Amino acid sequence: MEPSYSLQNHIFNDLAENTYRDINHFNPLNITHPPTDPWLDEITRSAVGDGKESSINMVLPQDCGGFNLGSFFIRRSAWTDRLLDIWWDPVHYEQRHMQWEHKEQDAFEYLYTSQPWIRPHTAFIPQRKACSYPPGACGENNTSIHYNETDRDFVVNMAGCEWGRDCWGEMYNYRELSNRLNRSRWEKFKTWLAKSAQSTKRRIDGEKKEEVEKTETKKD
Repeated sequence: MEPSYSLQNHIFNDLAENTYRDINHFNPLNITHPPTDPWLDEITRSAVGDGKESSINMVLPQDCGGFNLGSFFIRRSAWTDRLLDIWWDPVHYEQRHMQWEHKEQDAFEYLYTSQPWIRPHTAFIPQRKACSYPPGACGENNTSIHYNETDRDFVVNMAGCEWGRDCWGEMYNYRELSNRLNRSRWEKFKTWLAKSAQSTKRRIDGEKKEEVEKTETKKD
């Protein structure tokens, strides 16, 4: 929707402000957080890890159903290598892939819930900051999830459009909206000029019609 946005400026330059570490801020899966096992260190038992921006290695949004891995960001690090290795381990993933309807998304939800070392390095970003949904995905009129033209949300994800919605129609409408919102000054001027001309023409036509009606009334 907003091709001029830079990810660096939009998100990463102020990662601490744009994300939250404590999942209790928005927790549709009702995950118990933070873990309280006595053998864990203080950082792992903290709701926000060490609280430092530099320790964030993964950023993802949540929608009405939980984790949304349609768009997520991951930092190159030893932690990331370890996560990816475990995430796609055949012993782990392949044994449960028939149980996990949403595949890698369900797998990560399981890891986040059961592996405490993942939480201190995971942060969440508001859904609309990363990828808004159109109305119809996650219900209707959800201001925290659905695209808002006034706020010029970054991206729209047509999640679930194949289930009873018109994928092509939605993509076409949002493409046209994006083109309109991102017009150059010259294109905006041409649009204003065309509308002004149409308005002037309607006014002149109206005045002519009134004059004709007055002339006909006098004849009668």
